[in-house]
Parts: sequence; structure tokens; C-alpha cells
Amino acid sequence: MADKIKCETPLKHKDHMCKLKKDGRTEELEKFQENPIVFCNKCKMQANDPCRLCNPRTIKGAHN
Repeated sequence: MADKIKCETPLKHKDHMCKLKKDGRTEELEKFQENPIVFCNKCKMQANDPCRLCNPRTIKGAHN
């Protein structure tokens, strides 16, 4: 039922991890996954910046 969880910032969605993956932008994906501190509650991808996810949640034990 993850489809019911909407993107919290739809105007910035083009820069979100799920969109980067869909578009095959792997270099950018790798850059934003180096030291993940958050994960997306919708697609479960991880990132080092919450602005890169549709529905960010903190990874327990992640250090900034």
C-alpha cells in the first residue's frame, strides 16, 4: 500500500532518489547514497539528504 503515501514535496520530485533511479541517473544516485542517514517510507531507498526522498524517515543509529 505504499502507493497511498504521497511525495511530501512534489515540486522537487524530479531530484528524488526514486526518480533518479527510474531515469537511470546512477552517478547521482551513488553520490547521494554514500553516507545514508534517512530512508524513504515509500520506496525504501536510502540517502544522505532528506530532501532527496519523497517521504523521509531517519535511519536509527545513523550519524551525521
